[in-house]
This record gives sequence, structure tokens and C-alpha cells, in this order.
Amino acid sequence: MEYFSDGVKLFYTVQGEGPAVVLLHPTPCDHLFWLGAAESLTGKYQVILPDLRGHGQSGAGEGPITMQRLSADVLRLLDELGIQRALFAGCSIGGYTLYEIWRSAPARVQALAFCCAKPQADTDAARLQREASIAMIRERGSAEVIDAQLTRLIGPTAQRRHPERIPEARAMMEMTTPEALIAIQQGLAARPDSVETARGIRVPCFILAGGEDPASTLGDMKLLAETIRNGGYGSEYTELPDAGHFAPWEQPQTVGRLLRRFFDSVVG
Repeated sequence: MEYFSDGVKLFYTVQGEGPAVVLLHPTPCDHLFWLGAAESLTGKYQVILPDLRGHGQSGAGEGPITMQRLSADVLRLLDELGIQRALFAGCSIGGYTLYEIWRSAPARVQALAFCCAKPQADTDAARLQREASIAMIRERGSAEVIDAQLTRLIGPTAQRRHPERIPEARAMMEMTTPEALIAIQQGLAARPDSVETARGIRVPCFILAGGEDPASTLGDMKLLAETIRNGGYGSEYTELPDAGHFAPWEQPQTVGRLLRRFFDSVVG
């Protein structure tokens, strides 16, 4: 299904009926990332699966794809569907978008699940690496950057156990155009630090960390859980020692069960 946000045509699909759950994928994937985990939710929930701006079947528009733009797109989708308040889960850039949704529209949030989505902004070194990736895409296209992301973002355990799934991840990534990849990297480099945002979260939170994740490390995700608790609100923290940055895709049944248990604890 399609809707428009800021003049750009965006894609989403919906599965199941019940309380609304919005699942936001990492970059440069699309809504297919969540299908395996969503199977654990569709029996009780209305699961909303967008392709974020610039990903999958969604247009990119002009300029950097910032967390503010992604947040506005998701909130516009809720308006389109007539949903006032939802449960959210996001992985990587999907989780970064959740920080922005909380900043801009906390009343729309019933609960938050952060999967491999650290609260800190990019370091100077990370921004330089993004600039190098942008230069590479401009000079030689996106193939080398996608190859590097496949190696880095999918944990070694998943690569060893399920090598047949790597082409599936590559196909998702290749749906993202070189121009969109550049806009996404620009937006990620500009994203604000969200540590103080986490301190102010006042809804139930679930934090999932992958032991093989080099992008949002165990230390990063523990910091998120501790920051939310230090702000005076509880959070549930879980580690998957044999999962990487794409934990919900690598272990969909496990993550689906964890999310189902968490969301059930919120809605009863």
C-alpha cells in the first residue's frame, strides 16, 4: 500500500488485527527484514511494516534522509491509518527514528523496543567513515559498500549457520539506489545524540543487544538501558550473544517471541 509524506510516495504493508505495532527496519533493508519476527505478533496485533524513505519501494525525495524526516513519515502513516497511539520496535536506523518520534510526539507512543540502536550520535571517526562511503558510492556505485555492510552488519554466527540467506539480505540492500544510500549516510551522520532523550523516556522499554554487533555494541545498549532507568523509568534488557546488528533478521523466531512477550506485558 502507498501513502504520501512531504510529497514523496512511500510504501507500507499491514498484517493482522489488534493493537497497533510499528516495526522499523535498519538500513539499507526494507520491511521484509521484519517478516520472520512479525509472525509471532500477527495473531494478536495489527503489525505495520513501512519501507522507510529511500528504502525498498519508498521514494527518497530530495536532500539528506534525516531522522526528523523519517519520524515525520512514520507519524504521517499513523495519521493515514487513523492510529493515535502505537507500540514501536526499531532496529538500527529504525531505532534511531524512535528517539526522534519520542522527542516529537511522545503522546503517540505506548511502548518502545530498541534493537541494536545505540543512543549516541556518530563519533568523528564514524562520520569520516560515512564520508568515505559516500565518496566511494559517487565514484564506483554502491556494490562495494553493500558488500562491506553484508560482512559487518550480519553476525558471523548467522553467516556461518545460514549462508543461504545472505542473497536475501543483498536483494533488500540492492533495492536502495546509490543516491538514496548517500542521502541515508548523510542523515545518519547528522543524527543528534539521544542519551538525554533516553533519560526522559516515560513508557515501557525493551532493549535488545547483539553480542556480535560492532555498530551498537553491548556497552552501547547497556548504556541505553541504564540511562532510561536512571531517568526514573524501568527498562527490560536482553542480550543475544550469537547475534549481530541485524539480530531480528538473523534470529526472527527468538526476537519475535521476545517482542511478543514484551508487548503483551504492556497491553495485557
